[in-house]
Amino acid sequence: MNKPVTNYEITDTNRRGFDKVYTLLCIDDESANLKILASIFKGHYKVVVCKSAAQGLIKALELVPDLILLDVLMPNESGFELISQLKSRTEISHIPVIFITGLQSADDEERGLTLGACDYIQKPFSYGIVRARVNTQLELIRQRKLLEKFAHFDSLTELPNRRKWQTDSIEQWALAKENQQPIVLGIIDIDFFKQFNDCYGHLQGDIALRKIANAINRVLFNYLGKVYRCGGEEFYFYLPTNKKNDIRSILAECLECVSELEIQHKSSMASTHTSVSIGAIQVLPTNETPLNQIMNLADEKLYQVKNTTRNAVYFDIYSPEKITKQS
Repeated sequence: MNKPVTNYEITDTNRRGFDKVYTLLCIDDESANLKILASIFKGHYKVVVCKSAAQGLIKALELVPDLILLDVLMPNESGFELISQLKSRTEISHIPVIFITGLQSADDEERGLTLGACDYIQKPFSYGIVRARVNTQLELIRQRKLLEKFAHFDSLTELPNRRKWQTDSIEQWALAKENQQPIVLGIIDIDFFKQFNDCYGHLQGDIALRKIANAINRVLFNYLGKVYRCGGEEFYFYLPTNKKNDIRSILAECLECVSELEIQHKSSMASTHTSVSIGAIQVLPTNETPLNQIMNLADEKLYQVKNTTRNAVYFDIYSPEKITKQS
C-alpha cells in the first residue's frame, strides 16, 4: 500500500490578504511532482500530499482541505474517478479541485471540467501560473466565506441569525435523534425591551442588546450550547444533554449572567435592571415529533413566564406521549 509522502507543515509567512493558513491537498503518484508542488507553496500554505486516489479520499474526508490539486493518471484509480467520489460526498463536495496533469487533449480537459474541476493545468506547468491560479481559487473561497458570514450572522450582536438557526437546529435535532440523546430547545426574550428603548434610546438599547447576547452566549458555550438572534430582542438556543449538564442550573445561570450586567432599567416591572424570560423544552427527538412543534411548545412556556413574573425560567421535560396529548 502506498503511503503519503509527508505532510508539509508550512506557515503563512506571506499572507497576501488571506485571513487564515489554507490547507492544500496534493494527490499524485509521482514523488517528484509532489515535492515540486510543495516547494511552490512553501512559506504560504500548509501542504499535505498523497500518492494514490484511495489515500487522497481518506485525507480529504479527514482534513477537509481548502483546495485539492489532483493528477489524472494514477495506478488503480484515476483522478477522474476520484473527483467523482469527492463530489458525491456532501461533506467535501464543496472543495475546489484543480487538475494538474500530463493529459493535454481538449476532450480530457472538457471531461475534467464537466466532472466538477474548477481549473485544468497541463504539464509541464509554469510555477508562476500554478501559484496564481491557486491563489485565485483561495481568494474566491475567502470571498465566499465572507459572504456566508454576512448571510448567517447578526451584525449587531455578532451571533448567528435566524437563517443559521434554521440549518443548525435541523442538524442538531438529527444528531440527537441518531444518538438517542435528549436535546433542550428554547427561546429567550428580554423583558420590557421596548420600554427600555423608549426610556434610554435605541443607541443604549443596542449596547444593552450586545452585552446581554454576549453574556448568554458565554454561558451556553461552556455547556456546548449555542444561541441565535432570531428577532429584535428574541433569541433561540439549543443545549445538549449529558450527565454533567444540570439544565435547570444552566438556565438559571443565564438569568443570573444578565442580572450581573447591572444594566439599569427603571421602566421594567420585572426588575430594577435588565432581565430575561426563558421558555425551554427537553425532548428526545423521534420521527413522530417535528422540530417546529417543540419550538412552539417552548414559545408557549416563554409566554407563560411573560404573563406572570418575567425574569424567570419555565423548563419542562416532554415525553413523546406528553407531546401527543399537548397537540
